[in-house]
Amino acid sequence: MLRTVYLMAQVPDHRRTRETSFGFAIQNIARRLDAEMKRELAEIDLDLKLFANLMVLAEEDNINQSEIGKRLNFPEYYTSRAVDALVEAGYVDRLPDPNSRRTNRIVLTKVGREKANQLPAIVQSVNERFQSNLNPEEQRTLMRLLGKLLTE
Repeated sequence: MLRTVYLMAQVPDHRRTRETSFGFAIQNIARRLDAEMKRELAEIDLDLKLFANLMVLAEEDNINQSEIGKRLNFPEYYTSRAVDALVEAGYVDRLPDPNSRRTNRIVLTKVGREKANQLPAIVQSVNERFQSNLNPEEQRTLMRLLGKLLTE
């Protein structure tokens, strides 16, 4: 079955569904953001998989691995692998937790803090490019609406 849409063009239902799908749009935006972030992060020799973890640790380090995962809403195995990679890269150290023999505190090294300090400018630059066709009020509205969706 065909439906009439913009400018009287005939568009098949299945294509119309895809083109008006919120999920499809969000996934496309996410893929484009990932690709752009990968490109930007490669310039400072950082993998996208480590980026979010470094951002959390830049806000507050000396926290345990579980707390990093909770803040990012990542599964434990994913956070564990990321912390392993951060240790291997020399960006963090694992220190014994004085309150628990079973956990470690994750602490940025000097090199890790220097790397993390480069990230806000990259995030701001990518965000500005992706929102450049929106005026400031539209940008605020978009963030407000996305925030509402994230709290559900």
